[in-house]
Amino acid sequence: MRIWGADHEGRPFAEHVCTIDISNKGASLAAVRTRLSPGDTVGLQYHNRQARFQVVWVVPTSSGSGTHVGLECLEPDKELWPLATPTEGTDPYVPSKARLREEYSLQEGRRAHTRFPVSGKVYVKKKGSGDGQWAQLGDISLTGCYLQTSQPLDVGRRTTLSIKVAHSEFEATAIVRTCYPGTAMGMEFTFLSNTDRRTLQRLIAHLREFDFVSR
Repeated sequence: MRIWGADHEGRPFAEHVCTIDISNKGASLAAVRTRLSPGDTVGLQYHNRQARFQVVWVVPTSSGSGTHVGLECLEPDKELWPLATPTEGTDPYVPSKARLREEYSLQEGRRAHTRFPVSGKVYVKKKGSGDGQWAQLGDISLTGCYLQTSQPLDVGRRTTLSIKVAHSEFEATAIVRTCYPGTAMGMEFTFLSNTDRRTLQRLIAHLREFDFVSR
């Protein structure tokens, strides 16, 4: 199967991998060459089926060649595996705080624009307040993004986002559309300047081109 996204430095990657085990909620992969970190969002494709996953744990291989990676599916309603999955057991690597309390996929089905897995940093500043916080970018589209943070804001909160992905930097006004307590929040862009919108469009075009070429 194929895994793709952006590494910890925001550089797009794609590689073919093998699974150690699978379930309808996740998978563990053997000898992944790309450097990934817990919390990263990646795409996983099996034949013509694909879904988005979150990295839960990363451990070195005994040979020192790559890492074993544990993934949790962010779209568990998708039928990625063409077989009956085994009875699920406890994953000893998974910290309890890593569990999502809601399914991000419920919102994904209603989006008109494709979201691309990518790593980056985002400074989130509440409208009308001097308070702000750093969050990790999980994925992005022309109309919004998914931020991983232990202190997500309430649904409906309006914010200003300063987004940095590799060499791309831009600002956007956004509103919180979904909140996953202690884990993440989904944002919808409500305003970008012409310059910032062009920067976002170039970033999306680059991610889309890389995804097409790597298929």
